[in-house]
Amino acid sequence: MIFLARYQLVVTRRKEEESQSSSIYYQSDIWTPTVVFADFINNETLLGEDLVAWVTASFLHIPHAEDVPNTVTVGNRVGFLLRPYNFFDEDPSIFSPGSVYFEKGQDAGLCNVNPVACIPHLAACVPDLPPFSYQDL
Repeated sequence: MIFLARYQLVVTRRKEEESQSSSIYYQSDIWTPTVVFADFINNETLLGEDLVAWVTASFLHIPHAEDVPNTVTVGNRVGFLLRPYNFFDEDPSIFSPGSVYFEKGQDAGLCNVNPVACIPHLAACVPDLPPFSYQDL
């Protein structure tokens, strides 16, 4: 995983022999690793090929007094967000048929200006439930 830490994202051609970017045996001998991730990157063409995105995902843990005697890991999450950057010339959602446009000076609470403002009036089939209470509190 040390080689993958050099990059935040690497895209390579999918190959059966490249199923993992690291190995648990790396800690045994860091000078001759069983998997060398740097060898995966060889400037081959990606057009018309099945691709693999190697994403570096990690989290930062700042030690604090509650870590003693053990560190709680509940609530820690690791993830990534993959979104295009400068893929379109403008926001493609402006062409959505359900878009609502406001102009300066318009009242967004009027139904003829903002159809979403009328949804509570239109939703007559929604059951009228009593307010939620827990053990009559």
